[in-house]
Amino acid sequence: MRQSDPRPIDPAVKPARGLLHKQTSFEHFELTRFEPSDDLADWVEHHWMILYDLGDRPPYTQRNLSHPNQHLVIDSRGETGIFGAATGVFETTLTGSGRVFATKFWPGAFRPFFGRAVSALSDTWLPVETVFSRTSAAMQEEFTGLNDPVAMAERMEELIQAQLPEPDEKVGLARRIVTFAEANLELVSAGELAEAFGLGLRALQRLFDEYVGVSPKWVIDRYRMLEAVEALNAGGAEPLTELAHRLGYFDQAAFNHAFEKLTGAAPGVFRARVD
Repeated sequence: MRQSDPRPIDPAVKPARGLLHKQTSFEHFELTRFEPSDDLADWVEHHWMILYDLGDRPPYTQRNLSHPNQHLVIDSRGETGIFGAATGVFETTLTGSGRVFATKFWPGAFRPFFGRAVSALSDTWLPVETVFSRTSAAMQEEFTGLNDPVAMAERMEELIQAQLPEPDEKVGLARRIVTFAEANLELVSAGELAEAFGLGLRALQRLFDEYVGVSPKWVIDRYRMLEAVEALNAGGAEPLTELAHRLGYFDQAAFNHAFEKLTGAAPGVFRARVD
């Protein structure tokens, strides 16, 4: 018996993070997110849906910074499957009208479903039937007939519940370490992260390869970049030098180089586009 139903997330309380040029993004699509039912709260971070109708407007390419998670995605464009983290910038082009519905697993939580190192999913995707009892084609056809996002979330949860794996203590450890990295943006090295949890560097790297799908250093750097994007998206008067130091960079030049290498634009240029 379900202990609760999926419920909407208030974006004012828990804003979406990682959308490059967020204001422009929301001029092209609507994003709705849902907390999972209590039954799956240890496995699923949230469900999300993008709904778009561009009418006669030209195609729109959305660019995101991925988090260290895996997603089960039902896409009306036919790109339905299991997606790993994109180590660079993830891009997708929207045309006409459509929707994407997805379930985002907690960092570390997809490994027991997948049965092997989730690093095999990074920068790629696989059909739904690689892991679950339904095919991508069947899931896409079924979701075409659903118009209620809560019903979509419930259907996703039924699919996951049917193949719920045995508890795995390493899932919780991986999630705790990733959460720590997200909360401590002054971290700059994987060695610091390993030391914080009493692990050797190689042990931490093996854990992340198996359960997170990306390296500890990638996670550290990605959360710093996610915070940078959010700060720049918000505008504001925080000097770039102060932002760089807050994120653990030695100086603004190092921050500028890292940001431009990832996003293709220097922080000052990015902020100017927002303003």
